[in-house]
Amino acid sequence: MEKFTFGAPASRLRYLGLLTLALLIAGPQVFATLFSGLTSLIVAPFTGSVEFTSSRYEIFNAELLLIYVVVVLGLNLIFQAGMISLGHSAFFLFGAYGVGLLTIKADWSFWLAMPTAAVIAGLIGLVLGAPALRLGLFTLAMVTMGYGIVSEDMLLEWRSITGGGDGLAGVEKPAPFDSIESYYWLVVIVVVVVFLFTRNWLRSPIGRAGKATADNEVAAGSVGIDVRVVKLRAFVVSGTIAGLGGALYAPLIGFLSPGAFTVDLAVLFLLMVLLGGGGTVIGPIIGAFVLFRIPLAVEDITGEAGNVSLLVYGVVLIASVHLVPQGFMSAWWFLRARFGRSDDRAERIVQETSDDAAFESVLAQLPRPEDARQLDARGLRRRMGGVQAVDGVDLAVDTGQVHALIGPNGSGKTTTLNLLSGYVEPDQGTFELKGQPVAAAGHVRARAGLGRTFQTPLLFDGMSCVENVLVALDRHRQASNLAYLLRLPAARREERLHWRRACEILAAVGLHDPERRADVLPPGERRLLELARLVAARPSVVLMDEPAAGLTHAEIEHLERMVRVMASAGISVVLVEHHVDLVLRLADTVTVLDFGKVIAHGSPAEVREHPDVVAAYLGTSTASGTEGGVS
Repeated sequence: MEKFTFGAPASRLRYLGLLTLALLIAGPQVFATLFSGLTSLIVAPFTGSVEFTSSRYEIFNAELLLIYVVVVLGLNLIFQAGMISLGHSAFFLFGAYGVGLLTIKADWSFWLAMPTAAVIAGLIGLVLGAPALRLGLFTLAMVTMGYGIVSEDMLLEWRSITGGGDGLAGVEKPAPFDSIESYYWLVVIVVVVVFLFTRNWLRSPIGRAGKATADNEVAAGSVGIDVRVVKLRAFVVSGTIAGLGGALYAPLIGFLSPGAFTVDLAVLFLLMVLLGGGGTVIGPIIGAFVLFRIPLAVEDITGEAGNVSLLVYGVVLIASVHLVPQGFMSAWWFLRARFGRSDDRAERIVQETSDDAAFESVLAQLPRPEDARQLDARGLRRRMGGVQAVDGVDLAVDTGQVHALIGPNGSGKTTTLNLLSGYVEPDQGTFELKGQPVAAAGHVRARAGLGRTFQTPLLFDGMSCVENVLVALDRHRQASNLAYLLRLPAARREERLHWRRACEILAAVGLHDPERRADVLPPGERRLLELARLVAARPSVVLMDEPAAGLTHAEIEHLERMVRVMASAGISVVLVEHHVDLVLRLADTVTVLDFGKVIAHGSPAEVREHPDVVAAYLGTSTASGTEGGVS
């Protein structure tokens, strides 16, 4: 996903967009001339000809390309949310046949039929997507392909309504766009509106939630994102936009038949997104432009399409995976990183912020919890297979308290954190946060104020450091989704404030390059970024699973200071850690687990000398001759 920046690189893409808009406004003849020449140049090595022409046939092709752009812009939304669909030809079909049937058989106006058909496609997406989105990535792709195949067969068999193999004739262009030249302007208007909508979607908190879901669903849930809602929302909106494209296609073609909505069309749509750069603003448009002429060239050369086109698509897919695995937009990212001007505003924020005092200042801006008891879990039990992983654990944590949970490997510490986080449902037990029971779902407990870090930091690796933090800040935004989609002043102002806040938090934890991608950070900085995202979520209780693992001595000291500052700000901390000396320095209370049961509970000094704790760590026979307890 392209970053929200204030610098020159974003402006260059804006200039490219304005140039494209100018070409569209130049009219059907000018656009068709450029379109025909450039797209024929792409396939010239195979066809042996390049033609710049504004014939009615090329105007038709230019309009068909723009309709495909509408579809792939919608498909891009689900790709950005971590899904692959090979069934968008089905939504395209529903939109096209919806307009055809409503205008011909129900005698509706096109202007009423077009939005109705798009909504019908979206509703079908809702019905089909709700169960399908429970599946894995590639299983979902196969299931959506099945949707496309079944939809095509449905057209063939439902003869009384669709005309079957004979098709549906007589779909007319609406006035005043009732000629091939004038219809171009209607298509351009829809393309521009859909482009602005999807661009704003991708750059909004909705888009960031989708990208976070695609990168890491567990991490997304830990900052309060409901992964299923994010995916289903993207799927439904994407289906609606594909249906809108189909609604435009029906009057352009005039005659609808099942053969126009085959699986190879769905594959072509997907390739356009992949080749251009899925999840980017203009990548799918580039992919559509590059690939559009290929099926036409294949048909001219071989005299048939179908299987031959699928073979060509397979070759293109394999080549793109090897040459441009992230699409053509990856070249833009490389040039931007190599030659782009850095964001001066981010640098000023970092320079204005001091590591030593900034973390306290950042936490001082958070609301201090009012309840004395922040977390209360009673009688937690969880059996995994034949093992009783957690057996009757009680845990109570007060405001600003550091409560350590320690024990040998396999004692049930992480499982207990997963039960508290809502990632694993207990067989028995109760859980309250701030005195209120909270449902056993990770995103619900995160929204209620429960934060979580993991043994291995779970970050959104495809995003920058500042975007990682913005995902957590988005949970506390005031502007509505509609305000962000329309880019209203309130939303733009809030986005700038959150961006500055994110940079301040990053600087406070010791990260001074907000635009650096998360996947290139070393282990210590990955832990700091996870902590920055945690702070941005404004938790009242934090569950930290071995935060010192893999850190250097200096990094552990830095971590210790930050945990102390969090506790002093009223944030409760449940700390699972194998560095016993760190636990003894930090913890107010220690609970010791062994084989899923609590064997000791009390102050660090009491627990350190407890005979059961010594036995659990050192062994019974060794413990009987040991003095001084655990160290």
